[in-house]
Amino acid sequence: MNRVVLDGVPEARRAETEELTDAWIGRPLLFLDLEKPVAELSRRSWVAAASARRIVPDTIAVRVVARPPVALVARADKGGELWTIDRGGSFTGPYSGRALSKSDDFVVLSGASDAPALARGAAFLEAIRVEDPALLARVSDVALVPEGFCVTDRVARARLLFGPDAAEPGKAAPLWRAYLALRPELDRHALSAAEADLRFAGRIVLKAPGDSGRGKT
Repeated sequence: MNRVVLDGVPEARRAETEELTDAWIGRPLLFLDLEKPVAELSRRSWVAAASARRIVPDTIAVRVVARPPVALVARADKGGELWTIDRGGSFTGPYSGRALSKSDDFVVLSGASDAPALARGAAFLEAIRVEDPALLARVSDVALVPEGFCVTDRVARARLLFGPDAAEPGKAAPLWRAYLALRPELDRHALSAAEADLRFAGRIVLKAPGDSGRGKT
């Protein structure tokens, strides 16, 4: 056997995968142990599923279904090292500081590190991505707070607070768009705010920097 074909392996994970599969090269195809390397590959945090099959006369085809990363989290147990997480809130591996694909533009999640909370944050990001990708492009980070989700809109330079139900379809995007539509009017009346509470249907509560009160509606 002298050829291994990898399918579905992210480029950033190719060398890691080849460390497991290179041992097959140069050995008789019919007598190779495929199960052990595939089992080891399947245990990697970034792999959802893996399989391998023999193709006579000299090839093994390896297929991987990778868990796509959706956000970054600074792990306290890793000295603040950034790790990617998938949609289920599971860590998929350390972030190398370079894009895993051309479309990568990861939001940073903060405020929690347990899988259920991270899954909640990932679900929120996915809801925004599906409903209004342009809004997702404005996000730099999302803090997971008891009240829900505190989003930094880097374009508006504002912190927006959404309720815990914001991950549900049709909840966050319309409120966010309503806030953005009102921004020019708020500026005209000198009501620009660094923070806006968007937890309430039909109502936006503004809080100016340094304001410890209940804000203005």
